[in-house]
Amino acid sequence: MRPPKIVSTYRTTNTSATGPTITPTSSFPDPLAEISCRFFKIGGCKNDDKCRFRHDAIAEEEKAHEFIPRQVGKDSCEPKSGQHSQDGPKAELTKATESNARDLGGALVRFGPGGNVISIEPAAASTGRLQMCNVSCSWYQPSKIATLEFTSSQSMEEAAQKLGQTKVLNRTLTCKTAVNKKAKPWQCYVKVGNLDVSTTSKTLKDACDRQARAVTFGESSYSSSSEAIAQAIQRLLSSKGNIESWTMSSSTKSAQIKVTATFSTMEQAAKAITEFNGYKLPQLGGSKILLSHLVKAKFSILSSMYSAISSELVNVQRSFRSNNYLEIKSYPSADKTHRFTALHIISDSAQEVGKAKASVEKILNGHTARGGKDLIWHDFFLKPEGMAYLNDLGKQHNVFIYRNARKCILSLYGNEEDRAIVESALSKTVDDLAVSSFNIVLNSKVPEAVHQAGYRKIIERLGKAAARINVMTSPKTITIHGSSDDADWAQAVLLEDSAQATDTRSHGQEHFACVVCWCDITEVYKTPCGHVYDRECFANQCLSAGDENIPIKCLSCQAVISFGELESALTRDQLDKLLERSFTRYIRTHPGSYQYCPTADCDQVYEVSDDAEIYTCSTCLTSICTKCGAIAHEGLTCDQHKSAQLGDVAFEEWKKKNGANDCPKCGSTIQKSEGCNHIECKACGAHICWVCKKSFGTGSETYGHMRAEHGSFYDPGYGDY
Repeated sequence: MRPPKIVSTYRTTNTSATGPTITPTSSFPDPLAEISCRFFKIGGCKNDDKCRFRHDAIAEEEKAHEFIPRQVGKDSCEPKSGQHSQDGPKAELTKATESNARDLGGALVRFGPGGNVISIEPAAASTGRLQMCNVSCSWYQPSKIATLEFTSSQSMEEAAQKLGQTKVLNRTLTCKTAVNKKAKPWQCYVKVGNLDVSTTSKTLKDACDRQARAVTFGESSYSSSSEAIAQAIQRLLSSKGNIESWTMSSSTKSAQIKVTATFSTMEQAAKAITEFNGYKLPQLGGSKILLSHLVKAKFSILSSMYSAISSELVNVQRSFRSNNYLEIKSYPSADKTHRFTALHIISDSAQEVGKAKASVEKILNGHTARGGKDLIWHDFFLKPEGMAYLNDLGKQHNVFIYRNARKCILSLYGNEEDRAIVESALSKTVDDLAVSSFNIVLNSKVPEAVHQAGYRKIIERLGKAAARINVMTSPKTITIHGSSDDADWAQAVLLEDSAQATDTRSHGQEHFACVVCWCDITEVYKTPCGHVYDRECFANQCLSAGDENIPIKCLSCQAVISFGELESALTRDQLDKLLERSFTRYIRTHPGSYQYCPTADCDQVYEVSDDAEIYTCSTCLTSICTKCGAIAHEGLTCDQHKSAQLGDVAFEEWKKKNGANDCPKCGSTIQKSEGCNHIECKACGAHICWVCKKSFGTGSETYGHMRAEHGSFYDPGYGDY
């Protein structure tokens, strides 16, 4: 997919000191009847019924809408001594009407003279965090043991090996062999544990090829139903806090039964885990119940972005399969458009969720499109046809292209090969778009009337749309949209007039010219300072205002245009566009006070703070750290989170220096200070050999392993016993 072809080239032409220079660059309806008359609002309009503006009957208390002077400092939008208050702007207004306020970025924003931002009231930061109110409770389904008798030790060993490698009724079995050498012939047995209570002799004999001479079963570990056990556990946990929801796993294939309890507060959940994890429940025949936090982290992303990165998210989940339980689930939004997709990272380990979050965040950061070292960008991408081009290009290569209009950045999402193809196409497109416009820089020493006369000749031939005067730059410029021949001709006209130094006013050709375009005025708009504009040109000045042109000022005398004047001169849509641009400019130029939500295409803002509070965006529900601007990183400082984003380099270095290792079962970091090489993980209860990092179910198994494999329980130099 290629954008519309625009042909011409960049070039620079220098002329004499008295002439112009060419350098490369990159109909309004009558609104008056829809605008309230500001004079009528404040007490009276001399035009009465002949006034072209609307006369509305308004309440007395709404008439006055002037702003009181502001004190620069803590409660002001303006910084004191060059610094902006972290408390945010709270400029006071007196009797301000709602016409000067807008709901932008999830905040109530008030505007003053020239469309300048004077106060921002962000939505209150919510206390949303990683969801730690959920408790996962599990217990093993009832099981039984069986003793299989064989006629030879060879048959016994073969059966034990086969049963140990085979799942029976979805259960992984434990096998131990025993030989009674006193009996004649020898009695050879395999004791099999963790059998489903429905296992039959035939099932076991089939599993070991009918080699067993006899099979004897033991009693079931307990007889209570799952429902009765769940009710007993629920009563137990309720003693530590209010349980808002109780969800029981419906799977019958797993060896464990799981229940999720959601407490009202994180503190209640923590108390329940501390008190009852490992509790021996009578209904389980004395077996333990296992409790742990079920931690959840939430993201909200564009559904089109999710489609491009879904395979990468699958790879993230796969990388955690050898450790604790962890899932990454997706949920499309409930609205008809399904614009957003919610991602939930769920685990019974906060550490695992933190690691998975860091991996997901790297993916969500995307790849910034660059041509060499330069960002790939052109204002063409801001236009509807530019956005359509980006969408088509992305769909063609299964890459999501996020256009960040605020920062002028394109971010790419998808696999690396497809991103490279799209990046190359975008680079070529920008090269093709670097054409078609020529700026003629006007000589400030030439009388303005001479330039006006030359400009009128240019638009008579090329048209107003093909020749635009920009009086807000210094020096002023005329932009020619067309061929290089058109630009050459326009430059020649201006050079000729400059050489002749013809002032049109000296020949009785006085024109009532617009301050913006220097042309005859179609519809007069006169500012309070007395200068005259064509109403369309004044609107264009406001709509094309850059950061340096806000607040809006009169181009002749630099007087700031009052908010009331802007209301009168612009349509509601035009005024809204100006105020949105002013708001975007303010947020961009005050990064220490406000930031946009990091979720792609979410325009909500939040207030920056030094306290690393958690703000949950009201639009996309993403939790954000208000200090560093990253997605919330529970349990980590901003610096630690930054290190995690860079690959946990600092943490890994610390582990090497301090002799710390990760538990081979749950991944928790353990630091050994002294003693023997038998370590018990406090997080999951695994027994670990510190020498080779193998894990075992009991301490005795660990000691047996260390003596057999390493010949000692201690490091060299400590001796043995």
